[in-house]
Amino acid sequence: MKNTATVHSRAWYGDEELTLNFPMGWEVEMLGPRDAPVLSDAQIERAFAEPIGTPRISALAKGKKSAAIVVDDLSRPTPAATVIPFLLRELTAAGIPKSETRFVVGGGSHRPLTDEEVSKKIGADVAAEYEATSHDFMSGTLRALGSLENGMPIYINRVVADADFKICLGGIYPHGAVGFGGGAKLVVPGIAGFATMFYFHSFSPSRGHAVIERKGSEPDHRDFAEAVAGVLGLDGIVNVVLNRRREICGLFVGDFVQAHRKGAHFALDTYGTEIPEASRKETDLVVLNCYPLDSDPIQTGKALWATRYFEKAYQMALNPASDGICYHGLFDQVDYARFLREREGKPQPELPTPQLGSREQLHVWSEHFLVDDFYKKHPGALLFRELEQLIQLFAEKLPARAKVTVFPSAGIQVLA
Repeated sequence: MKNTATVHSRAWYGDEELTLNFPMGWEVEMLGPRDAPVLSDAQIERAFAEPIGTPRISALAKGKKSAAIVVDDLSRPTPAATVIPFLLRELTAAGIPKSETRFVVGGGSHRPLTDEEVSKKIGADVAAEYEATSHDFMSGTLRALGSLENGMPIYINRVVADADFKICLGGIYPHGAVGFGGGAKLVVPGIAGFATMFYFHSFSPSRGHAVIERKGSEPDHRDFAEAVAGVLGLDGIVNVVLNRRREICGLFVGDFVQAHRKGAHFALDTYGTEIPEASRKETDLVVLNCYPLDSDPIQTGKALWATRYFEKAYQMALNPASDGICYHGLFDQVDYARFLREREGKPQPELPTPQLGSREQLHVWSEHFLVDDFYKKHPGALLFRELEQLIQLFAEKLPARAKVTVFPSAGIQVLA
């Protein structure tokens, strides 16, 4: 009977293995996704050579004078640096000079990346040779592109709007508002202005977690993001699907609707996870590892989908929150500079005395999630700094033959 579980942890900050040691006599079950093997360079090249719904990028971009490549930020686990050299070869073949090729981190209303973080995302060599900036959703230099029929005003990052060739490089991960990330989501909210983002979040329905196609007749978040991408003239996407080790196992290049949908179907299968009926009834403790969405404190909620399927289990989430900064400008209604000023010198409250809560409460182990931020985001949950201490508290409460179910990459897993 196995009483340990080893998972990956700390995306972008080591991608290390983390071993959970439970008491002797406990039974640990690992419920991983279906998963898929890492792509070879030859397979990545084939994806670029055989795009979905568009000509090859080198042909599509031919005659263009400038290019903008939008990438997601570190809140997303996309290893963009692995794919970027292949994309740059396509743009070079099209005749677009390096000096006219720019990267924009499409983080929506997230904070800007540091130079070191940009190097992590796009690769140190690329960061040294190409201009790279983070989108500022409150910038005064956004381009106004009119509005959609529903009244949504369209304000877009100037660097991207002014480029002759526009492409988004991101990842396809389950998301409550747009079903799956990727595709046009790097346009809205990725490089959109405050007014566009506010309207988008306030006046359109969500598609639903891991839902690929809209179910009803009313346009939703995904529809409006794609409509804005059409107005912008987004030329294409390069979207990845990851395996549980944060390796690229699927790559979808081409039209921002067609390639995204094909990638989303692959993601749904790859991330799909079966929960046996016996596990639903017998599990005493369910462990949700937030990896690979475990650098940003805000992403914790995306790993909690599985809790509703267990009848009597206590809940435990693992999110080191290595970034440590819990900022979302749209919802916080403050720009990042002011956020930093208000936080400077502000004392952090002491962590409450560690104690176990009820089955309905979430117990979170996190090294870097600040106490004040944590209890604002998760008012009914409990925060722990010492993993061994948390496991020991469960050992004192649960049966001597307790059953533990572990989701090793809960941040991207979905019910099969």
